[in-house]
Amino acid sequence: MHLRQLLLSLSVAAILSACGTTSHKQPYDYSKFQRTNPRSILVVQPTNSSVDVKAPNAVMAQSTRPLAESGYYGFPVVLVNETFRENGLNDGAEIQAVDLSKIRKIYNPDAILYMDIDDYGTKYQVINSNTTVSVKARLVDAKNGEVIWTGSKKITVNSNDNNQQGFLSAVTSALFNQIKDKLTDGAFNLTETVNDNLLSAGVEDGILYGPHHPNYQKPSAAITSEQNP
Repeated sequence: MHLRQLLLSLSVAAILSACGTTSHKQPYDYSKFQRTNPRSILVVQPTNSSVDVKAPNAVMAQSTRPLAESGYYGFPVVLVNETFRENGLNDGAEIQAVDLSKIRKIYNPDAILYMDIDDYGTKYQVINSNTTVSVKARLVDAKNGEVIWTGSKKITVNSNDNNQQGFLSAVTSALFNQIKDKLTDGAFNLTETVNDNLLSAGVEDGILYGPHHPNYQKPSAAITSEQNP
């Protein structure tokens, strides 16, 4: 009896120890980010793997606000995009392949934000629809091309919960949502949430606070205590 209890106790301890080990997440390594210590960030047109041609402009247009609110100077994306167009570059892949020395000569940013759109748009089904925006980002030191931070975010929103609806009501609701999304571009509105969660400081594995933010270079414990008095 005592042996069985001992073995049971050891088994429970081993399981708990294994759970604690697998659930532990290593903190993000910000050493390269801190070493570069960027003050200005240039956002260039994203590459687009989705089928929606509106995706790059939608993601790019809503990228600078979270960066500015996190304490960084962001170059106006409309002017940046126009500059590339005047030089014959209209595609995100072409723009992201431009030599860093040429970008520094024009804008002289501290860092460049490259984004890749994996998914963007609304997929319609019989009685509902799913709107998805999925973006990956990498922040690069403009002096040497070193990647100093990477992140990704994907959000999918279902048009409605049809569990409590009859079939006819669900079909009518789906048709209404489809017309509404065609007119308003639901993915564009969702992009704001995706960018906020991807490109903001103070979120898990997000960028660090920039020099124009009150929390710049403050220890994370101090920031947490201020946010949760």
